[in-house]
Amino acid sequence: MKHWLIILSCAVFVIASMLTSGLIRALIDLGAFACLLWLVLGYKPAPVKQSKLVGGK
Repeated sequence: MKHWLIILSCAVFVIASMLTSGLIRALIDLGAFACLLWLVLGYKPAPVKQSKLVGGK
């Protein structure tokens, strides 16, 4: 997973939330939650390749 994308998203949403108030701030927080949820649920780990042991059957 691209950790820099999550960190950048968090930073942008925190800064935007600090600069606003009221309904706009609530919508920004809701958008941040939805974005992070989308990133986490959309993450599919790469399949692990099994290596053969030397001399194994």
